[in-house]
Amino acid sequence: MTKTFALRRREVVENQPSVQELQERWPALLLLEEINADFLRITTIPLQSRFLASLDRQSYQLLQVIKSKDSGHRHQKRVLKCLIVYLGEDASCLIKEYQADQREEAEKEFEKTTMAVFEIRESDALRRALDISIVIEGVEVLNELPSVACACTMMIGLIYALNLKYPDGLKYTFEAFQKIY
Repeated sequence: MTKTFALRRREVVENQPSVQELQERWPALLLLEEINADFLRITTIPLQSRFLASLDRQSYQLLQVIKSKDSGHRHQKRVLKCLIVYLGEDASCLIKEYQADQREEAEKEFEKTTMAVFEIRESDALRRALDISIVIEGVEVLNELPSVACACTMMIGLIYALNLKYPDGLKYTFEAFQKIY
C-alpha cells in the first residue's frame, strides 16, 4: 500500500470514486491498519493512538457533567455521545444502535445511510456489543470493530483516505473530532 499510495491518492482525489468502487479496487485500504497508515501518510499524525489518548485526557470534564461510572469502551462511547449532543447535533445520526433481534432492520438501514456507525447489541441485561461496523454510502466498509470509539476513529481516517465530506448534520462533531487528535 505504501508503494501505491501516490497513485491511489490521486485517483481518490481526482476521480472521487464511490466507496463501493474503492472497496472493489483497493480492498486493503479499508483495513484498520491501512486506514491508520494512510492517515499518517496524509497528515503525518498517528490517528488511532492519538485520538483515543486525547479523548481519554479530555473526557474528565464531560464525565463530570454526566456523572458516569462506566469505564473502558462504554465510557468513551458515552463521552462521544455527550460531545455530539453538546455540539447541538444528533448522536443517533452517527451512532445507530440495534439489538440482536433487529439485525435485519439494521441491514435495511445500511442502504439508506451516508455515513454511520452501527452497533448490534445483545438483548440481555448486559447488552454486550456483538458487532460494531462502519457504513459509508450504503456499504459496510468495516465490521467487528472493538468499540464505538474505535469506529469513530476509523471513520476519521476513512474521511481522509477516501477524501469524503463530513456527513450532513455532523459537521461540528467531526470538526471537534479533528481537534481531539
